Amino acid sequence: MSYRVFARKYRPQKFEEVVGQEHITRTLQNAITGNRLAQAYLFVGPRGVGKTSSARILAKALNCQANKNGPTDNPCGVCDACVEIAEGRSLDVMEIDGASNNSVESIRTLRENAAYAPARGPYKVYLIDEVHMLTTAAFNALLKTLEEPPDHVKFLFATTEAQKVPATILSRCQRFDLRRLTPEQISGHLLFIAKNENIALEIAAAEALAKGADGAMRDAESMLDQVVAFCGNTIVAADVHSVFGFTPRETVLELGHGLVNRDTPAALAVVKAQAEAGKDLSRLLGDLVGLLRDVLISKVHPPESATDESQLGEAIAQEKLLVLLDHFGETEGRLRWASDKKLQLDVALIKAVHLLEETSLSDVLDVLTALRAGTPLPERQTPKLSSSSRPTPAVRPAIPVPLSSPEPTLAPAFTPAAKVEPSKPAFVVPAAAVPEPATSVAPTASTSLPAEASSASPEPDDLSTPSTDSDPWHTVSMKLAADSPLKFGWVEDGHFAGRSGSTVTVEFPPSLESHTQTLFWPQAVKKIEEQLSTLLGEKISFAPRFTGAEPAALPEPEPIAPPVARTPSHASSSTSSTGSMPSKGAATQPETSKAEEPSPGLTPEEMESFKADPLIKKALEIFKAEILNTKTT
Repeated sequence: MSYRVFARKYRPQKFEEVVGQEHITRTLQNAITGNRLAQAYLFVGPRGVGKTSSARILAKALNCQANKNGPTDNPCGVCDACVEIAEGRSLDVMEIDGASNNSVESIRTLRENAAYAPARGPYKVYLIDEVHMLTTAAFNALLKTLEEPPDHVKFLFATTEAQKVPATILSRCQRFDLRRLTPEQISGHLLFIAKNENIALEIAAAEALAKGADGAMRDAESMLDQVVAFCGNTIVAADVHSVFGFTPRETVLELGHGLVNRDTPAALAVVKAQAEAGKDLSRLLGDLVGLLRDVLISKVHPPESATDESQLGEAIAQEKLLVLLDHFGETEGRLRWASDKKLQLDVALIKAVHLLEETSLSDVLDVLTALRAGTPLPERQTPKLSSSSRPTPAVRPAIPVPLSSPEPTLAPAFTPAAKVEPSKPAFVVPAAAVPEPATSVAPTASTSLPAEASSASPEPDDLSTPSTDSDPWHTVSMKLAADSPLKFGWVEDGHFAGRSGSTVTVEFPPSLESHTQTLFWPQAVKKIEEQLSTLLGEKISFAPRFTGAEPAALPEPEPIAPPVARTPSHASSSTSSTGSMPSKGAATQPETSKAEEPSPGLTPEEMESFKADPLIKKALEIFKAEILNTKTT
């Protein structure tokens, strides 16, 4: 007797032997038991998941001779009808290949033979595999017979591309979608086969075969046949990797660590070693994408115990993982048609390292906020540089503080217009950051305070006890602006407009409406909603609204001349004549007229003064950036 491969020898012969398709087998068994059989069934799914096998088992159940009363939900598999169907020689079950019998003449012959009674069993079954290969004329010839066949005729269709089957055919069939099998289901079945065949199959080897099968049981059984022919009855994971060119998990983890740690030479060395070993680089890239996906999932939903993916996720931010997945997803498409796969993968890894080193606007704001507050820099924001390429940090100059003033130490001005001199450093302090003094203190020569400093808002430390019944926004806006002035300084321009259920509406000046993408970004809105929810003790939604009304808490702004009456020279002379910075009220008035006129940009003196600020110098050193003075026309 000739040798039978595992895919044929272990083909399911009963409903309970079908792996991973319980939703299909249970429905068919219940339909047989309840005498609710349809005239046509369509089995849809990827290759090797059991479409044709399920159809054959249903044909056995319809014609099994073990039950004298008709169809059975558990065919015996040993009667003449079951054996003939399993061997493909039954006169009552005709298997037709849709690819080779797709003409209208073949369907006409089928329709004529359907009128004759079955030879042995109660039903004549037509099983058409790859039914989507039939021509349009063949489908049309089948329509009437399919909708109203003789009582003794059943149609069973199987296809991998259901979208190619006409809707008129689909509407006349009961459709069953078979699932792609999981690696656990496939590896368990492979271990079952190995036990029956007296093969010592390592669990890691079975898992490698299941992963390479990509959800197809028939592919996994064929691969097991091939690896047995290679190494005999003892199979380990290394044999599977050697035969099929799979990449060991340790190698994928090594590549992932090299990428996350921005160690480009180490990552390229892994690719070079795999290419020299003849491994499939497309599969290597797919394994890397799968690893990054697992790392992302471990960050979103941390596992109960530490895993390799969770440990790798500690060294990379979630935003960077999303960027890498998009980048390597595009690389997979290019690699599929590339003649030099190693070149494409090397370039993709180098670009991925550059993407990890890119700085986002959020990173810049975090660093500037930390520099202003004097707190340690965020760990993930400092790029990993080699000793040869790391810039030498400049020494931050000491800033003198007047000893006679009882005020706390004030942060240096963060404005381009401030003139900084070595002997007399200038300070400009926001009103919200200066507590109301008990006695009036005149500004010293080295400190320039704004005009509204005497009527400043209370300190952030007093924000824990104000009343929130009438205006919860005041408390939240003051706290956010005090904690992060660079990110949330704009919230002080908002005015509480009312609350409807769980939604708090805040009015903002119309000048902020054009900056919704930069100010009201998702993370900022989420932070605001968290603060409101914590303050009010329930889940709150934040709803910004832009109106012409200014916040009541702000001083009345001075009138602004129409745009036609103002020129850049006039604006410059006005600034120079005052000799001081505008007040907070003037800074927050509507920008409607200003947006209509061209911005004069910064003068060379103002730009040099801005670059001389020690905090700006430090930020430029960290991000290795430069400042461009551009004019808006």
